[in-house]
Amino acid sequence: MAQFFLRSKREEGEAPLYTKIRRNGMQMYVCTGIKVDIREWNKAQRSFSAMQRYEQTEEGAKVHDLQMRVMKAVDTLYAEGKINTKEDKAIIEEAMNNIVTGGTEEIQQVKKIAEAKSRKYVVQFYEYFFAGISDGSISHGSNSEYSAGSVQVWKTFGRYLHEYCGGNVTFDDIDKPFADGFTQFLQKKDFMPNTINKNVTCFRKLCNLAAMEGYNKNAVSLKVWKDRTVKEDEKRAEIYLTEEEIDALYNLELTGENEIVRDIFVLGYFSCQRYSDYCRLREENFVTYDKGLGQITLIQKKTGRTVNVPIVDDRVYELCDKYNYDFPEISEQKMNLKIKAVAAILAESTPSFQEKYVTVLTAVEKRSEKTYTKLLKKKKSGSKFTENERKWFGKLSKLAEKRNGAPLFERNKHGEIIRPKYELITSHTARRSGATNLYKLDVLSDQEIRSITGHQSQKVFENYIRIGISEQAQRVGDKILAAKGAKKKKGNTKC
Repeated sequence: MAQFFLRSKREEGEAPLYTKIRRNGMQMYVCTGIKVDIREWNKAQRSFSAMQRYEQTEEGAKVHDLQMRVMKAVDTLYAEGKINTKEDKAIIEEAMNNIVTGGTEEIQQVKKIAEAKSRKYVVQFYEYFFAGISDGSISHGSNSEYSAGSVQVWKTFGRYLHEYCGGNVTFDDIDKPFADGFTQFLQKKDFMPNTINKNVTCFRKLCNLAAMEGYNKNAVSLKVWKDRTVKEDEKRAEIYLTEEEIDALYNLELTGENEIVRDIFVLGYFSCQRYSDYCRLREENFVTYDKGLGQITLIQKKTGRTVNVPIVDDRVYELCDKYNYDFPEISEQKMNLKIKAVAAILAESTPSFQEKYVTVLTAVEKRSEKTYTKLLKKKKSGSKFTENERKWFGKLSKLAEKRNGAPLFERNKHGEIIRPKYELITSHTARRSGATNLYKLDVLSDQEIRSITGHQSQKVFENYIRIGISEQAQRVGDKILAAKGAKKKKGNTKC
């Protein structure tokens, strides 16, 4: 028996039709390749008469015909003994694809073999997987679609995968030297450790997914990626804004897009959420309970966890009223650029925003510095630039001019990269600042703060809070002195 359904959570547009097939105690979910209008299909599911009306339409009649042919094809494949296990899922998928596209039996047989064989190749399986998460036909285990951010991560990984593997590497070829080579390949690109680790994680997940689908039977490929984490000897400075700095930012007179960016950032600070969450807050996210305390309630986009954030500052409502609970949409990339520009304005009157922090260059910045150094030498030697080199030299020279002709990036006496605080602010600084300042209040437990931020791991949370060594020592010292004072006071009490 076959049942047909949609896996997409969208309410309109087109989506592929899936079928659930049960045979001899075995159950599998397969994409038919048939695309239907989501709205019309959902209408048809309401009743038997609604489905009959749908099948009388041009699209409905076509879909019904294809459904019948799919069911017949599956029955035939089972009768011929070609389908025995879940590992034969690719054969069913290809049979359905050929039914939809009108392929002949001979072509169908050839393509079945070719398809089942091709997905054993790493790049081909990646293409199949990426297409699925892009159109929503492949989802997480919770049946939730991959977020736009996750799809982008996999897209970037695919670019490096193609470059490293080519199209002839199978999962059987993956061993320790192969994994070592991939890590070294990324390191040669001067990527940050976090970027390297993220791409290694994608490769590990790809191997696991292929194993679950039956295309990867190499047990070694599942083990070589474990504990393969590049140590972050160098790490970008992660700063936070104090309550005083947030106040100064909130009171800064701005107009236009700068004002909007500042307001969204401050809302992010009070909510302690990621940009993907605080940029989409709307009126329905704000609730008031019996005791009159307002809360921000939302489901985190990244984790799927529900968090409730108490509203303890009236400025949250001031911001919401200002925009009628409908904040303008701004991409995170633009947000990161604009909030730095806003912070630069504030730095003119706020000395703390001018403080220098030791940090590291991004991969792009490293390449820019190498290119500029190389072009400077070429210019001094009197050699002529190519047209492309001339453009790059002009662009990089403008950056150098901002520092009076000095190297592109400022360094301290130890040769370390240093940046003023205002250049290090990003959309994520809002969340980090909110959580850190809650921690500094010393009235909430770590678990209580985590219930607001959504951090599931205590270890991740501890690494997240931006308290300096000297500041932490001061906090510990204050607690010790307070405890000693209380003990002394108790000892002096007469009975």
